[in-house]
Amino acid sequence: MFRRPQVRELYRDATEAPEKLKAREAIAALYTDFEPWTNLLAFTPAVRTPGGRLLEADPRDPVLQRTMLVGVARFEGQDVALIAQQTPPREEERGDYNYGMTPADGYILALSMMHYAALHQLPLHTFIDTVGGDPFEAAAAKLQSWLISECITTLLTLEVPTVSVILGHGGSGGALALQPADWRLMLERAVFSVISAQGCAAILFRAVTEETVAAALDVLQPTADAMLRYGIVDAVVAEPPLSAPDYRARTLDNLRQALRQAMQALAAMSCDERVAARLAKVARCGRVSERKPWELNLRVVQLTRRLFRKTVSQTRDPHVAAIRWHLHGDPNTLPLRCKDERDPADPSLILRPGCRKYLDEEAFQRCYFSCPYCGRPDSIDAYHYIDLLFDRQSFHELYPNLTVEDIEGWRHFYDYTASRRQAEARAHAKEALVIGYATLRGLPVACAISHFPYLGGSLGAASGEKFCAIADYALDHRLPLLIVTATGGARMQEGTVALYQMAKTCAAMVRLRRAGLLTLAVLGHPTTGGTFASYATQAEFLVAEQGATLAFAGHRVVKLTSGGRVLPPAATTAAFFAEHGLLHAVVPRPQLPALLYGVLRSWYARQKAPA
Repeated sequence: MFRRPQVRELYRDATEAPEKLKAREAIAALYTDFEPWTNLLAFTPAVRTPGGRLLEADPRDPVLQRTMLVGVARFEGQDVALIAQQTPPREEERGDYNYGMTPADGYILALSMMHYAALHQLPLHTFIDTVGGDPFEAAAAKLQSWLISECITTLLTLEVPTVSVILGHGGSGGALALQPADWRLMLERAVFSVISAQGCAAILFRAVTEETVAAALDVLQPTADAMLRYGIVDAVVAEPPLSAPDYRARTLDNLRQALRQAMQALAAMSCDERVAARLAKVARCGRVSERKPWELNLRVVQLTRRLFRKTVSQTRDPHVAAIRWHLHGDPNTLPLRCKDERDPADPSLILRPGCRKYLDEEAFQRCYFSCPYCGRPDSIDAYHYIDLLFDRQSFHELYPNLTVEDIEGWRHFYDYTASRRQAEARAHAKEALVIGYATLRGLPVACAISHFPYLGGSLGAASGEKFCAIADYALDHRLPLLIVTATGGARMQEGTVALYQMAKTCAAMVRLRRAGLLTLAVLGHPTTGGTFASYATQAEFLVAEQGATLAFAGHRVVKLTSGGRVLPPAATTAAFFAEHGLLHAVVPRPQLPALLYGVLRSWYARQKAPA
């Protein structure tokens, strides 16, 4: 055994060192008779979106050819399907390899190979090495977020043996898309994180320096031993120092042995045993030791909703009242304007255009904080959504006090207690997800609603556990599940455990789908990051609020982690994703109840119809 390097050195080795083992080398050394996907008969590199659009991978794309190795090969005499991500071997080749980001076509290929492996009963091996998915316009147009969620869901349910290996940099959802396999391996000098250390430093500490990057690594805990502790990988493959003269030979020998052991263990299990064990492993990450069945008193929920409800501005100044009365016919009306939302660092950049019309505050509130003219919404909390969607006094909240402190091993997380306490005081809630049951125009429904005021509605371990709890409730009571999202993505403060809630919530959606229960998702403003690339886009019926911001990564995250590059605002709108085949409908916020009622009524009618 050798002494482990400091985490900062290990992170540099995994993400920057040209000596690090790459996927192309590993496949050449460990497998024989590799046939790329372009040579496979009956292999179709295409998938169909929820809206019916056909997405196809371009075999002539040189970036795709460099960044993804997909095909069939032989491992110790057995045919296997292969999916591998490839990062730049050298610094000067970063541009040729899309800066280490997997393009959307890469996930189209991955999904197609998963289906091919299932069709031909081939074990599947995946090799992970990426800084994450591509957040820019071309990838958004090919529905990168949905592709990642679909890869996660498909990998979780494949009926063939699956093995994943994190070779170098496991970055965000782009890496998770290929990771939740039957047997999950990780090289000792690899890393796996919800965001890059530099991106985390820029967002949490507002600066990227040696000190803040080191602090970000303390938050992210991206090392293999942490992944083993949290149950995110099943085994760590020994890897000598990169400077060792026999580094490659020893690493490949250890990896070959680990793959052999995994294949032998999986061969002894039936298909049903493998799938059940796979889903159970995902569910164990970030679980609570015991769920206490507690329902919040409806009277308390109503009080909370009253506290959150904004009221029309009142004024005692007679001059102001006279001006308001003269302009708007009401002395208590506060004139508002649907203004352009601009980048604070660059006011010339319009992030969300407004119609620029004047409106009064009461009209704005009657439309549930959306413009009555153009429909552009502001972000609202879960309790406003409850007021909008459900029958009065019908909502009952479940597990309102479940927090990260109920999660097993939470003391190993980065301590962000101060931030949580501030968020609780500001948001009047203990987590970023509100779950419960209610009626919508008389029809019973279970619901999971993002609470944006709590840390931006971010997805953490407690939110993931609450989502699984409401999925269980829906299964037990045979209820459809309505999801409403308003979130900035996975929570950095909980590191890869938060990232893994993407797989955990997708697994819950799988259980609902297998039980024949309807799932509906309202993509509210904003819906970005890990939530957008997981359970939000796995619902059977997808609708978005008119004017909502939808994105693989939020504007600020993209800008801070890509050297200042920005995404065209038009590529982050609900209309953009409807045009490209993700959504079934885009409606103004006040029209959501009528649309959802129609879908629910149709589903309930089918349930009562004779077989």
